[in-house]
Amino acid sequence: MGKMEIFFHTIALEPARWTPQRVSQSLTTLLPRIARAGFRTLEIYEPHLREEALRPAIRESLEKNALKPEILSSYLDLAALAPGDLPAAVSALEETLRYFGFAKLRLFPGPKISPGDTAAVEAFAGRLASVAARLDGIEILLETHDGSIADDPHRIVELVKDLALPTVGLVFQPTIFDGEKACAQFALQKEFIRHIHLQNRAPSGGFETLERGVTPWSRILRDLPPGVSASLEFVPAGICSEADFDLDAVLAQAIAEKTFVEGLFSA
Repeated sequence: MGKMEIFFHTIALEPARWTPQRVSQSLTTLLPRIARAGFRTLEIYEPHLREEALRPAIRESLEKNALKPEILSSYLDLAALAPGDLPAAVSALEETLRYFGFAKLRLFPGPKISPGDTAAVEAFAGRLASVAARLDGIEILLETHDGSIADDPHRIVELVKDLALPTVGLVFQPTIFDGEKACAQFALQKEFIRHIHLQNRAPSGGFETLERGVTPWSRILRDLPPGVSASLEFVPAGICSEADFDLDAVLAQAIAEKTFVEGLFSA
């Protein structure tokens, strides 16, 4: 069993992620701390890049701290765009990807689309194919997130199989945080998984560590195809209000989670 590369997802350091403001702190402040914590490859929460004026400083900080921006975690909703707005939206997305040198793009597979809505799923697939054609050399990762086509584990697999595009695959996380259901989802989707989002939940539904939560990550990760990487997305210490957020505590817990995952591959 080979070693897994573990990325750091910058959303973990943003306590305002689920509020209207989305961002409470500059990525230029966070990047040196991420580097000192021992991470080298990043998945970047797109709102961290939304201020155009800060982009040169962010790119400079990435280079200075020897950090590689690998995945852009985007919130572009392909299904919600008016047809005439799609070209401009994709152009703006491509500019961001090329400017920072991202190799991969995370997208939600049709937020609010029911897997049973055949027309909506097919329309989404058509738009995704056009985006993939435009973003030459960029790998597109569809996150198996609830509230989307991925609510049906079979349907999202069918979508990827029907597209048959070498640059389109899945980023896996449990659609439902239940141990057996997560394992069944993984078994079904395993062939198409290119990346993993690491987080876990307690039986109560609150966030928990990777080792102690309901998803048996030790079982899933050991069964991954070679070369699949993962991002540490959320740690329990970071699930709090902006006023209660403790950057040191979150980074310490992220380091502990990284150590846990690395231990699975050295056992």
